Amino acid sequence: KQSRGLFVLLSPMTRTPRQPGFTLIELLVVIAIIAVLAGILVPALGRARDSSRNVKCLANLKGIGVGVQIYMDTESKGQLLPKVRPLQEGENTNDPDLLDVMSRYVDASRPVRTDPNDPDSDWIVGDPWRCPSDDRGFDAASGFKPAWQSNGISYEYVPGIFMLAAELFFIRDPQGGVSKTWQQRNTQLPVLIDASNWHNPRWEIDTRSGTNADELPAWRRNGLYYGDWRAEKVPPVTQEDGESILADVVKNGGGVNP
Repeated sequence: KQSRGLFVLLSPMTRTPRQPGFTLIELLVVIAIIAVLAGILVPALGRARDSSRNVKCLANLKGIGVGVQIYMDTESKGQLLPKVRPLQEGENTNDPDLLDVMSRYVDASRPVRTDPNDPDSDWIVGDPWRCPSDDRGFDAASGFKPAWQSNGISYEYVPGIFMLAAELFFIRDPQGGVSKTWQQRNTQLPVLIDASNWHNPRWEIDTRSGTNADELPAWRRNGLYYGDWRAEKVPPVTQEDGESILADVVKNGGGVNP
């Protein structure tokens, strides 16, 4: 009986069948498929994230644009753009800076320094003053800090740059000359633009027109336009464009003081 039981136990009909496993070739094929899928999905996710940040940046600009329009309606019956310093820092203390003025007309907290008693301390910045893609700098001297951390805002105030230039050229009415020029070129000139090219992913290189890509960096910035207050990508600005705008500022500002 024991022999019979042992025979039955060892019989092929009663033994559990062996489960097949992965061969080395099959395992390598699976790894290769995973690598291909990762190569496809990772760039797509990166593009989706950058697109989301870009939309947020445009929304920030439009929010500030509402504040600019409220300022103009309140202070000058819609005629004059804010006369402020184009940068938060600098030796020119005759004019307030952009944040001093616009924080009164934008429903958001004003950026503040980490140490109010230290004029060189970093800034604490929230929406709408901070672009979500402004997460790295390009200046080694600043430790590659993003623009918002060093300047208190991610955007440059373009009319302020021309108002400062008008003052340097002794134009009679810098604020009026710049504001009238922006009104004449209604919907054509930006009021705010990104302070740098952080919206410039590797898969979308857009160089300045008419130049060699090796000579000038790629240009990819968002901007807020005067007039209709739309926010969109800003085309490259040439030296000729700047000279033409400044010429109109001189004319509209009453000429140069003797």
